[in-house]
Amino acid sequence: MTPTNWTRPAAALAVAIALSTLVGCGSEGRAISGEVTVDGQPMEDGAILFVPDGGGAGRSEVGASIVNGKYSVEEGRGPKPGKYKVQIRWMKKTGRKLQGADGIEDEKVQALPAKFNTETTLTAEVKGGKNTINFPVTSH
Repeated sequence: MTPTNWTRPAAALAVAIALSTLVGCGSEGRAISGEVTVDGQPMEDGAILFVPDGGGAGRSEVGASIVNGKYSVEEGRGPKPGKYKVQIRWMKKTGRKLQGADGIEDEKVQALPAKFNTETTLTAEVKGGKNTINFPVTSH
C-alpha cells in the first residue's frame, strides 16, 4: 500500500473527534480504553473513532487520540453500550518537512490500509462498566 498525504483528512478527523467527544453520550457513556499496536509495536500517533453499527438510537460517534499505543475515553464521555464499527488512523512521519501555518512541520501520512479506517472491518461491543478493548492491526 502506498501511503497518501493525509493533511486535510487529518484536520477533518481531528474536528470530528473533538465534536464527538464534546457531544459524547451523556452520563450513560461508558469508560473505554485500550492499546493499539501496528505489526506488534505501539502506534505512536493516531486516532480511533467508534461509529454506531446499525444506527443505534441515542448513540453517537466517539473518538480519541492514540498516544504511545494507548487511547482512553472517560466515563460519561465514552460510547453507550452497543455494537460499533471502529476506524483507526495512523499518522506516520515521512521524514520530510513541510511549511505549515506555524512554521516548518513534519509531513505525516495515513499509513494503515483502508480496511482499518475508511472501509473498516474492525468492530467492538461496548458493555456496561469500564471497557478495555485492544486493537492489533497490520500495516499491510
